[in-house]
Amino acid sequence: MKTSFLAACTLAAITLTADYGRAQPWYYDFGTSTGSFSTASSGDSTMFVPQAELNGGKPRVRIGSTGGSFNLENQVVAFGSESYLRGVAPTSTSVNKFSMYNYAAGQAFTLRFRLRLGASDGSATVTSGTWSMFVGDGACYSDNSTFSGAQVFTGIRWQCGPSGAITTNYRNAGAWSTAGLSGTSFIQGQNFLVEIYGNNTTVELPYSLNGGQSVGANTFDLWIDGTLVGDNLPKGLLADASTIDSWMFYGESSPGNAANIFLDDIVYLNTIAESRLPVQLVYFNARAVDAASVTISWRTTAEVNTYGFEVQKSADGKSFATVQGSFVAGHGTTNTPSDYSFIDWNALPGVWFYRLRQLDLDGTAHLSDPVRIEILTSVAETTPESYVLNQNYPNPFNPVTTVGFRVSGCGLPNPKPGTQDPGSNTRNPEPATRNVKLSVYDLLGREVAVLADEKKTPGNYTVSFDGSGLPGGIYFYRMVATANGTVTFSEAKRMMLVK
Repeated sequence: MKTSFLAACTLAAITLTADYGRAQPWYYDFGTSTGSFSTASSGDSTMFVPQAELNGGKPRVRIGSTGGSFNLENQVVAFGSESYLRGVAPTSTSVNKFSMYNYAAGQAFTLRFRLRLGASDGSATVTSGTWSMFVGDGACYSDNSTFSGAQVFTGIRWQCGPSGAITTNYRNAGAWSTAGLSGTSFIQGQNFLVEIYGNNTTVELPYSLNGGQSVGANTFDLWIDGTLVGDNLPKGLLADASTIDSWMFYGESSPGNAANIFLDDIVYLNTIAESRLPVQLVYFNARAVDAASVTISWRTTAEVNTYGFEVQKSADGKSFATVQGSFVAGHGTTNTPSDYSFIDWNALPGVWFYRLRQLDLDGTAHLSDPVRIEILTSVAETTPESYVLNQNYPNPFNPVTTVGFRVSGCGLPNPKPGTQDPGSNTRNPEPATRNVKLSVYDLLGREVAVLADEKKTPGNYTVSFDGSGLPGGIYFYRMVATANGTVTFSEAKRMMLVK
């Protein structure tokens, strides 16, 4: 994609890398698509949800015989990044199941995921119903049955109760138990970041999270929002030293199909991640503002003990140096997406490479892949060839956010002084223009604000939106450009006002 000043690589999901030897973290999210799967009577699909990364296993959803569904939703509830998976439990023990099976196996594992439990709208109003998750190996991860105890290394069960309560148990050998759990804060209607470190080897294995940690042989550690709530918890009945290659979530026994689970931003590894699993970036962009400055922006899905970020810069993509004054403080531990930006005011014309250096509170550093940007000498060197409507920043926001957009000059040569402007009925010595309207709408399609409604010459623009007079919730903003009465561009995006 070409712009006035920029030729850059935009990554949909970027990993801040560290050394994991032969293993790799597999990152699994649900993209941006929406849809529903509710095929009854043992219906299943390996294609409804996105496919995993290379060697990352086979995803599968299964619906039992007593109702419920799996749904891909894009921020209907403020949870995860873009689309998430919402599972609806059945009314009986004919389970509804989402699983990832047969990934490259190991005798240990690390699993991180974002979780919410409650009603279909994310609220804390469910009085009965159960969701469980299991990690291990065996046929139960790819068939239509309930779990098999002999195939479970780690099992966790969440039972919904009155007043938004959640009762949490784990699988201790062949029984459900609470022994060793401390301060488990699971409740309905709240987002959680869950991390599990499981060790089925014969020796203790070290890792780093809030300082130096270790997990004993045949046990697992359970973390919630960066707090250790289960230390060296006993495993299930999976045989000692056997390998682990699957995980699953399933729901059961919810009258009225009331109990829902929300899942997103799943990261898993077939060994213990010695360093904390790195932050996953939803995006990392570099955009030229003018011939001397570049805006760097990025979004994280979740963070654990993140101290902050530094922006690094290189002329050859190999030798990087930290840009002076580029440090941006992180959000420590959070299970909600976070948006960041930094402006490099000393970006001279030419080709540059930028990358992020993420710093943890324990001193660990992670590096992103670089993005390439080309800055031309001046605005006059080129005219934007395409329209762009950017995602607002920050998002979610309260109460002010900024929307950037670009107006195309394609097909509109700059008229000479005294000639006819194609977008006007008068003679105009200025460059050719488009009529641009940028409006904000609520979920009922009512226009609640107009951010721009005027002629614009080709170039890049930003406008602010103040939602202080509106209730919190989902809104859409739409840009429409016309020339000579013909619509040349129309696009809408979603944003969330949080109050």
